[in-house]
Amino acid sequence: MRRLLPFVLLSVLVSSTARAQFYNAPALQPSVISDREYNFVAASGNGAGTSLIFQWREALVPGWQLTAEGGLAAPTGANVNTRVILGVGAAFQLTRNKEDFPFDIVATAGAGFSAGSANQGGSGAHVANGTVFRLPVGAVVGHSFDLERGYRLTAFVHPRLSFDRCGDCVAGHSNTKMNVDVDIGANLQVTPQVSVRVAALLGGTNYLASTDAVGFSVAWTPKGLKK
Repeated sequence: MRRLLPFVLLSVLVSSTARAQFYNAPALQPSVISDREYNFVAASGNGAGTSLIFQWREALVPGWQLTAEGGLAAPTGANVNTRVILGVGAAFQLTRNKEDFPFDIVATAGAGFSAGSANQGGSGAHVANGTVFRLPVGAVVGHSFDLERGYRLTAFVHPRLSFDRCGDCVAGHSNTKMNVDVDIGANLQVTPQVSVRVAALLGGTNYLASTDAVGFSVAWTPKGLKK
């Protein structure tokens, strides 16, 4: 773990000069792509509220993975309605860990949006009556540890730069900005088919109130397919 820490810090630094995916929730993308995976996510952020998201990851050609996700979010605040979350993404396995480089790296990119409405909105740039479009690009860096009883633990960091646009967020006008997201998390592979994940999101879009969030998920890979 000590060997991983300097690389994690370096990745965060690079991201601040250079995917919450499409809402203020961690992307929960591991550092190794899957042949097929169904990921069930629950996340929470102050102001952004609670979100429930389903992610479908599928490898169509060697080294490449496509992701589709959808869900619902319940932001906190008076008269704010449930938001719909939809998005797609792609990931490419840049490298796998080896003797001279003990990290797995996956490049990621995506496009998606969340939309909702409210009977009354607050002051400032607030998403209550708007639609937020996000275009995140980044990379996942991780290292895996083999544990007893066949368990496998992977620690990962996922910095990304996101181009965000919100319609009808500031006094009825649209607004555009760049935001930096960073996931710091872990994936515990319990069986060849089941993994549990937890991650914290640092950053995110302030169109969606608080920019930090935490997420938990259970991922299932059908029998006969590898992660």
